[in-house]
Amino acid sequence: MSSGLRDINFIDHEFFMQAAIDEAIIAGKRGDKPIAAILVHDSKIIGKMANTWNTRQSKIHHAENYLCLENAQFLRKHGRDCIIYTTLEPCLMCISTIVMADVRNIVIGYPDKYMQTKKFIEGHDWLKERIFNYVVGIKEKECRRLIEEYGDERDREILL
Repeated sequence: MSSGLRDINFIDHEFFMQAAIDEAIIAGKRGDKPIAAILVHDSKIIGKMANTWNTRQSKIHHAENYLCLENAQFLRKHGRDCIIYTTLEPCLMCISTIVMADVRNIVIGYPDKYMQTKKFIEGHDWLKERIFNYVVGIKEKECRRLIEEYGDERDREILL
């Protein structure tokens, strides 16, 4: 098993975040929360997922959660060499799923100012040791606009 991808500075994060934004727009237009994630390995997109809270009538159908679950076999072998891009900072359920799926590199568009997951990670050594990169603010304005345009009143709590 690989020790994992630790230097992600050479990757075009804006390119991959735009792919996540495109998925989030689709989710917003169909009436779901405008949040999406993509999984990248070796500079190739290997999976995409958008939030499906409303279409599946389930509050656990978050983009990051189901992206990791659908790619579990691949991640078991390659997770440490992957990067997950997400338009919104993962919630506590999703950050746990990401780490348990062995993904160690997380790139975020907009920070969730309500959930404050980064503070949660910083307070837990087990999580800090397993996350190699936690990059926040890639295409932040565009990701915020998704929530403003397609989100409901409750979603806007994260913008405070």
